Amino acid sequence: MNAQDLANDAAGQAGGAGKKIAGKVARKAAGKAAKFLKKLAKDFIKKLLLALGKSLLAFIGPYGLAIIAVVILIAVILTAIPYSDWFLGGGSRTEAQKKADIEYEQKFKLAADKTVEEIYGIDAEASWKTQLINTIKPSWGIPSALVRYHIVAKNKKVEYSDYDPDELIEFFKPKYKYTTIKNDKEWTKTITACANTGTDIEYSTYIREDHDVLSKVSFDYGEMVIKPLKRYYPGGATTRPSEWELVWRDKSDDCTVTRYRQYEKTMVDDRFVPSLNIDVPEFQKVLINQGIKKTDMKLVYEFIKTADPSWNSMLYGGYRGINAGTYFGQAQVTESVMRYESLVRKYAELNGVEDQVNLILALIQQESGGNSLDVMQSSESAGLPPNTLTDPEISIMYGVRHFAAVFRSAGGDIKLTLQAYNFGGGFIDYAKKRGGYSKENAVAFSEMMADRNGWRRYGDVDYVEHVLRYYSETGSLQVSSDGQIFDVQEVLNVMSNYMGRPYVWGGRRPEHGGFDCSGILEYSFNKIGINMYGTAQVQYNKTVPVNPSEALPGDLVFWVTKGSAPTHVGMYLGNDKFINSNNSHGLSISSINTWNRLYPFLGYRRIVK
Repeated sequence: MNAQDLANDAAGQAGGAGKKIAGKVARKAAGKAAKFLKKLAKDFIKKLLLALGKSLLAFIGPYGLAIIAVVILIAVILTAIPYSDWFLGGGSRTEAQKKADIEYEQKFKLAADKTVEEIYGIDAEASWKTQLINTIKPSWGIPSALVRYHIVAKNKKVEYSDYDPDELIEFFKPKYKYTTIKNDKEWTKTITACANTGTDIEYSTYIREDHDVLSKVSFDYGEMVIKPLKRYYPGGATTRPSEWELVWRDKSDDCTVTRYRQYEKTMVDDRFVPSLNIDVPEFQKVLINQGIKKTDMKLVYEFIKTADPSWNSMLYGGYRGINAGTYFGQAQVTESVMRYESLVRKYAELNGVEDQVNLILALIQQESGGNSLDVMQSSESAGLPPNTLTDPEISIMYGVRHFAAVFRSAGGDIKLTLQAYNFGGGFIDYAKKRGGYSKENAVAFSEMMADRNGWRRYGDVDYVEHVLRYYSETGSLQVSSDGQIFDVQEVLNVMSNYMGRPYVWGGRRPEHGGFDCSGILEYSFNKIGINMYGTAQVQYNKTVPVNPSEALPGDLVFWVTKGSAPTHVGMYLGNDKFINSNNSHGLSISSINTWNRLYPFLGYRRIVK
């Protein structure tokens, strides 16, 4: 490099440095200008909003402005509520998404129907097959829960279409096992009657053709064992009949040959409903593999149940257990309150007070009679003015949450819980320091709080009595055992431990998650050493009729809900009441007169041995 090159290079470097300095100065100036413009914009927006506010205030007045503020506050609260868009009817879903949701639901249900198609070909009672299908068919609630869970808990943008129906259903698809029957027999009787030689009778025995009988339905997480039953024909009884079925008759010359037959056929035992035994950890493992956190399992179960109310969450481990010292009560409420039973049960389960559903229904009867949108008068629990909430589900969500909190603080004391629901949680400590709940403590607390706040009165000092008039504790039911061969009270006490459990087709033990009508009687009588094994029809045949005028607590009562045979049974308690497990309210106390208006009554019957 020569001197000229060195000079040119030095000049180039000097020029580059100058450009850098100039660029730096320019950027600094631009930054100051941007900050200045931003400040001007902020000042302008602030002045604009202030001017708009003054204009709005002048136009609608301070009360109107306050109303707008409350509306905005409610909107913010609803936005903050977990999965509120689902509560409010899926407001975040576009019409196109809702249409796609419906189409996917139909696809999934069609795929689910295919998994149980072969059940229709089984030789069994139609009602038995229907119940079996309802028990083992994959629930639509599962894909619905997966999508809701990922939207709500994981904040993901997912659609039902992200789950292929056929692929997803494979995890919940029933598998069928059949047993080949090879020893069914057929007996024939051939009578040859001739005018000249008289009558000759010939008997023969054959082994019938092999056939398959369903013996097990299994999943990756459970199984259902189906017992076989040998029936004899004609007639289909379980013992060989005396009658014979005509096969054919042939006349030739002076002789007539007639053939009859009897035969046995092994098939599924459709007299009883087989129980589905679920391995809960294995079932939950399937859900975990779909991205569900184990700690969120309760929420997912609730999502499944919401989409598919017939899904038995207890069978899949959703049951939390019952305090053996707690008796379930019976709510005596109007239809306008009873319509909210499913929502109350939903939030009671989420808050761990599922055994208090009937008490909460009685509370709603007192609070609103079911005739207000804020059914549990929960607005104040949410920090809002009275009757602000206009969505019954949100009212119930807040109300049950408040009830659960005071119930736990009160140690499960019903009267203390109710008064604290009305007065607030502060009453609990006040009452405990003075011996617990009493009417006197309620009055004293009310007067103290009224004086402190300068009010005429505080709360409802008669709140406990007002709620309990709509509620009767099953544990307080006393029945006489006069005229019975067993202790009726002892049987009722067994049943009382499971009040509120849902109706479960085929449920015959607590681990099934619930009972059917004959199952709770079978289980309870077995506890005191009386064998009442069997369906409602079998239990009917094990008892003797009683004149209605001579009916006593402990007698059984029967109805025909379909067909012509007894299909529903309960135990009479006296005064028009009977205890039974039914589809509407699970194990509960019902009115005989009400049932008689719905179904043919077969009368009162008594256990005599």
